This record gives sequence, structure tokens and C-alpha cells, in this order.
Amino acid sequence: MNIRDLSVFIDLANSLHFGRTAEKHYMSPSTLSRVVQRLELQAGVSLLQRNNRSVSLTKAGERYRQYARQSLSAWQAFQDDMGIGSDKLQGLVSLYCSVTASHSLLSGILADLRERQPSIEIKLHTGDQALSINRVKEGGDDFAIGVKPDVLDRQIAFRSLTTSRLLFIAPRRPCAVSETLSRWQDSAFDWAALPWIVADRGESRQRLDRWFREQKIKPSIYAQVSGHEAIVSMVALGFGVGLVPELVLTSSPVFDSIQIIRSSFTDSFSAYAEFEIGLCALQQRLSEPLMQAVWNDVQLDA
Repeated sequence: MNIRDLSVFIDLANSLHFGRTAEKHYMSPSTLSRVVQRLELQAGVSLLQRNNRSVSLTKAGERYRQYARQSLSAWQAFQDDMGIGSDKLQGLVSLYCSVTASHSLLSGILADLRERQPSIEIKLHTGDQALSINRVKEGGDDFAIGVKPDVLDRQIAFRSLTTSRLLFIAPRRPCAVSETLSRWQDSAFDWAALPWIVADRGESRQRLDRWFREQKIKPSIYAQVSGHEAIVSMVALGFGVGLVPELVLTSSPVFDSIQIIRSSFTDSFSAYAEFEIGLCALQQRLSEPLMQAVWNDVQLDA
């Protein structure tokens, strides 16, 4: 039985998405379909149920995923015991993170990983950090760098890399927003009167919404955007105020166009202000040799 086919099937069984799995393994969806057909022919049973809208595992498919994982683990153990090939692991893992994280956090992680595991290839995907944990849960990526939620899903392993404060920001340039702020005294901030640029989802939006409710603020939402980087850009242009992690702000090319809002009123947000950022993966996959190698190397540097 082809070890690579088993690896492909495991990823497909985790993601239940032909397009993402095919992309991850550098093959076309039709080639992936032939892999599945070959495995089903060898197994003598259907492993997947497919229609135009969804993919799901059959009962046999669930058992076959367990068999595939055990087979790959046993094969790796055999190679290790026999000293077959290089003493370094070989293979591809994918990692998802925001653009900011790719600039500010990955350089050290990947440099050290490359030195210790030169034959492990990292395929990087970037996007909204609010999607990080779901990307891992849905099988879109092996690892993700994201924010630790207040309640962490038990399926997710989380390795802390750094922390970052959430900051209220406003435009520095002369505009209606900055002029309004300059006229207010510390005790006279009317947050409901300001136009807000907010994240359309994610941990920072949830914390901001809770804070609004506690402070009895009915915000005027000017725009909801994907990603903290977009919030910083729109605030810098004078469209409103926002809330972003300090890590994103200090890494932004428009940092000089931003002012941080500090007042006695913002102190009430302190309970929500600390962001913990780390590496995420599915707990059940950390026994896989490639996953374990990456996780352990990052753990050493955390």
C-alpha cells in the first residue's frame, strides 16, 4: 500500500475538502479522486460519501483513517529503528498566520526549524488571524499562529509564542475624528459619537463587544473589516477609531499616522487588553512524526 496515498487520505479525512487537500499535496482534484478510488478498491469498501455540497466519512472511512495513521506511525518507527535514509524527517507541513505574524514572528521560528530539520518544508498561507483555529480544526492547515481564545477548544493544542496588548487607536492626521478627540477632556469622551472601524469577527471583536455592553456604549460602526491590518489602515486614513493588538500597530507601515487613545475611561478595558499569541495544532495529530518535530522545535523556542 502506498504510504503517500495514506498521508493524502488522512488530510482529506481531516479537512473533508477536495480542493484544499489537492492544493496541499500539489495535485489536481481529479488526481485526488483517483487516489481515493484506488484506496477504496484496495479496501473493498466505500470510504467517503460525496455529493455536490459535502464530503463525509463513512463508518469504514473512520476506521480506515485510524488504520492509515497507525500505518504511517509504524512506518516512520520502522525507518527510525532501521536507520533507513536520513536521520532527519522529510515532508511538507502547512502553516497559516496573519501577514503581521509572518513578518514579526516567523523569521526566528522558521530559521531555527530549517537548521534542525532541513528536510521539512513549510508551506505558508496568510490571511485573517481570526480564522486561524478554524483553519486547523477544518484541516485546511497543519499549524496556525493565532490568538488564544478565553475558552480554548479541547481539540486544539496551543503553544504560547508572545503576548500583545490591545490598544485603542485614532488618526494622527488632521481630520474630523482627530479634531473631535482633541476637543474632548479626559472625562468627557463620548465613545458612541465616534465612527468605529471594527473586526468583523475574532477574539478582539468579542472583547470589544463585551466592553461596549459593560460600559453601556452603543457604538456607531462605520466599517467592519477582515484583519487588524485593515483597521490600522482605515484609521490612519481618518475614517474612525479602532482597537488593534500592539504587535500589529508597531509592525504597520502607517504606524506614524496613528495616535494611541489613552484616557481614564480606556483603563476600564484593561481586563480584556492582553492578547496571547501562539502556535495551534490539533491535539490528535501531534503524535505524527512531522507534526511532532515541528511542535517540539517551536516549543524549545517559546
